[in-house]
This record gives sequence, C-alpha cells and structure tokens, in this order.
Amino acid sequence: MGGIKDSTYLDVQKALARRFSSLDGWKFSWSSAGSTQPEGLISRRVAGRTERVLVNVKMAPSVPANTVQALQAAASAGKVDRAVLVVPGGAAVPEVPEGVDVLEMDNWQIVGNRIAWAKNIERSALLEEERARRGLA
Repeated sequence: MGGIKDSTYLDVQKALARRFSSLDGWKFSWSSAGSTQPEGLISRRVAGRTERVLVNVKMAPSVPANTVQALQAAASAGKVDRAVLVVPGGAAVPEVPEGVDVLEMDNWQIVGNRIAWAKNIERSALLEEERARRGLA
C-alpha cells in the first residue's frame, strides 16, 4: 500500500477495533488479493467455535448496489457469520440486506461530492472564523 491508502486503512482498522475489540479476542487480517471481495477478515475463537466477519472498504461518496451484493455473495459463499461494509460518514449506501452491517467512519466525511478528512473540515471552519474575525473574508 502507499501513503494515503496506508493512513486510510489505519483509520479503518481503528474504526473496526472499536466494534471488534482485540480484548474480546478479535483478530484482523487484510486480504492480499487486492480489490477482490472481501478485503479483510476478522475472526475469534469462542467456546470452541470460530466466528468470522468479512470486511470490505468502499471509500466513495456513494456505494454501488453491486458492491453490497458482491459482499453478501462472498459472505454467503464462505463460512462466515456476517459481513461489514466500511464507508466514510454520510456516504449514500443502497438498501443493505440481512447479514451485512454498514460501519460509517467518523473521521472521513462526504463533503459535496468529495471525501474529506474530518480534521481538515474542522481546520477549514476554524480558518474561516479567523479570517472573518480579522476582516479578511
């Protein structure tokens, strides 16, 4: 992976870690297959049984219906308990079928038709306030 993708995937892992804590035994691994479904697998052993969750990340303002369908097909084809689709906050997601959860990341937001890092949105608002206060805006 390269620079921006690395930082984005770190944010994805943090968001997933909030829902699937390593303290509860969850272990995460990225798929080496690239863009094929799924991109990751979260698993844990509980009472002699392995729980598995497929993960797909779609960093786009709107998620195509075929992405959700492909994730559901991959989940039903494999021996998994459910699937998770990770998207930026405010992304347009089509109707999600049973067995697929949508996880919106707080630190990435849809602004207009672009994806923006929430810290940049906060900085922009702060700079606009400062410019207005100084009479520069």
